[in-house]
Amino acid sequence: MASPIPVILCGRTQHIAKGVIAALRPEFETIHLILSPATGKTQIPALLRGEVPPSDDTDNIGTRNYSKPPAAVILGAGYEDSHVVEMRELCKSDSKIPWLKPDLSKPAPSVGPDYGKAMVQRVKARLTELKDGGQMNGDGVYLF
Repeated sequence: MASPIPVILCGRTQHIAKGVIAALRPEFETIHLILSPATGKTQIPALLRGEVPPSDDTDNIGTRNYSKPPAAVILGAGYEDSHVVEMRELCKSDSKIPWLKPDLSKPAPSVGPDYGKAMVQRVKARLTELKDGGQMNGDGVYLF
């Protein structure tokens, strides 16, 4: 089996993130969890530059396996378009990976365990599509 693809996950709660992280495996490894746009603005640019974030970040329940750079940033529905624009602007010279965000026009379960499972199915499908299409090495925002 191929080694998992490293990703950064941006969510709002550890509770939902735990389920998403588990469901992304084994194809994808969540190396870092971001729980707020403010944290994303500082930590995502550093991660994309290959810097290792401080180890005292107790909110980060990712694997912290920074041996390979992140291949994608996955954003939850709690991140507004303005947050995405601000975070991407701070990463513009370093981002050469896809950023995935939910397509809010698609139906989704209410927030809870089923929500995370539904989002993971859509994320996996979109990332597989990007990988198969050779688009994992290019910057862009893609809906899932």
